[in-house]
Amino acid sequence: MSPQIRDQPILTETHDLASFVPEPGSTYVFGTSGEERSAHSSDWESRAKDVRFVRITEQQTSFFTVEKDENHVQLRSLEQLQRFWQQIRVGTIYLDITGLSHHVWAPLLRTGLVETKRLIIVYVEPGSYRFSLTPTEGEIFDLSERIIGISPLPGFASLTDPSDEDFCFVPLLGFEGTRLAYVLENVQPTGGKIIPVIGVPGFEPQYPFYTYHGNRLPLSETRAWRNVRFAKANCPFSLFHTLQQIAQEYPRDTLKIAPIGTKPHALGAVLYTLASSTPVELVYDHPIRKALRTSGTARLLLYHVSVLPLAGVRR
Repeated sequence: MSPQIRDQPILTETHDLASFVPEPGSTYVFGTSGEERSAHSSDWESRAKDVRFVRITEQQTSFFTVEKDENHVQLRSLEQLQRFWQQIRVGTIYLDITGLSHHVWAPLLRTGLVETKRLIIVYVEPGSYRFSLTPTEGEIFDLSERIIGISPLPGFASLTDPSDEDFCFVPLLGFEGTRLAYVLENVQPTGGKIIPVIGVPGFEPQYPFYTYHGNRLPLSETRAWRNVRFAKANCPFSLFHTLQQIAQEYPRDTLKIAPIGTKPHALGAVLYTLASSTPVELVYDHPIRKALRTSGTARLLLYHVSVLPLAGVRR
């Protein structure tokens, strides 16, 4: 059965980064990377009133570390993740995923939805992406160093039968056609059941064209360009609705979703996986991102995820 988002107040808020401050009495969980847009919260600490900032300082494959805490939080330990939230769950909780890797924020989101009453996801768009100095087919931007390989995100192990051919493959596209080619080679979907999703409108008007250009070769070889769907690039709920529609069109198939595009789309895929009462598999390639792949900052977005009916988590 496909999950439904019932009538709710606006689920996404858009703010100017310079003027936004977390509400008093809240807790702000965040991490930083080499990207300028992930370091904004240091300024808030001097302007915010009665806000507790919890900084994740180390993001490893199997654990993360919180500033001023020598203990590691194991990403595959439900008990340790629950304990992390239980220590800070009073009031509104902001989880800023801008500077956090997918394998860190996804299990935090899953457990945070259970352990907190009001969880708000924060995401800051980049000002621009860095073009490659030596562009090649599928790599017009200089975004990733390498791909580690396909493996489940912590807490999202696949429940599907690897031999089951009754699945619909839904890659959420970004600019990197090499990543799409890689997951296609590993998943081996049938051509008629590849439903790519492109972020339209994009963060910038030209970005959908870059997405088509970067993914031109695998889209052409599989003829999947005929099945492309669109969802707003910075809106997880737009992607959520798109996945609902695809699931309704393929009711007998498992959805295998590859979140290789925008982080808001990845968030929507994780939320859909948690909401679905039927099997959904996340196919992730775990890229090593380049530290200076973006420059500048743009809009700050708040996603009110706690209002969603999530069948995959227990309240």
